[in-house]
Amino acid sequence: MLGIPAGPAAIPVLAAAQPAPAPVMITATLTVATAEASLVAQVNADRAAVGLATLRVDPRLSAVARERSGSMAASGQLSHVQPDGRTAVDLIHAAGIAWYAVGETIGWNNYPGLASSLNVVNTGWLSSPEHAAIIRSTDYNYLGVGLAVTARGDRYWTVIFLRGPDRTPPWAKMLAPAPGSYAILASRRTVRLVTWTWTGNDSPLATLMSGLRSFEVQRRVDGGAWASVWTSTTRRSWSTSVGLGHRVQVRVRGCDRAGNVGPWSSAVGLSA
Repeated sequence: MLGIPAGPAAIPVLAAAQPAPAPVMITATLTVATAEASLVAQVNADRAAVGLATLRVDPRLSAVARERSGSMAASGQLSHVQPDGRTAVDLIHAAGIAWYAVGETIGWNNYPGLASSLNVVNTGWLSSPEHAAIIRSTDYNYLGVGLAVTARGDRYWTVIFLRGPDRTPPWAKMLAPAPGSYAILASRRTVRLVTWTWTGNDSPLATLMSGLRSFEVQRRVDGGAWASVWTSTTRRSWSTSVGLGHRVQVRVRGCDRAGNVGPWSSAVGLSA
């Protein structure tokens, strides 16, 4: 785990956007869910355009962003403070999310169609130095997006930006044994020696990426139960014997230095 204590290490950055004067007309039809995902993609495209790394979605932040947008839609007020006095930081604390810096951008418009609404609010943010500084900040590694639509068609958008501990698991992949990586043992022609290999790395973060620590490797024979070969190893290959007439499968997963454990890879098998 990182040795930085959880809690505010930076004052939350806040910015609100009013409707932009000229909508960007697009024909895509979006649902609320796909509109939120599209805004995530647009924010990351805006960052990539200036050479910055992608921010990863944290579902917990998305829930906070949706609550923020829902509160604004219910009250009809574009504000960083809800009628009950709570802010995004209060909601983040209530959700038990560790953080070192938080930023929030909010926006409202009533352009027809979620696609046009999305483009208008994003264009408005990028045209504002205050908003653009948040979107293009190097302080954050996670984000969450929330959209609420009122019965009369008002759209309230919220993006929560957060700098926090690495919560993203690493990835790992088995490589199929290539010709030359296995051979029948000269001493026992009923056994084949096989070299299994794998690869993997920590999933990238814009900041505070913890780095890959180790792999866990398992195998099973003839479709039986999985058994551990190593629970923690830094090696990336392993040679073992496979009896002729049997099938062995091997799978791997990674663990990073923050303790995040990735999913098991697809198994790779070989019948001898």
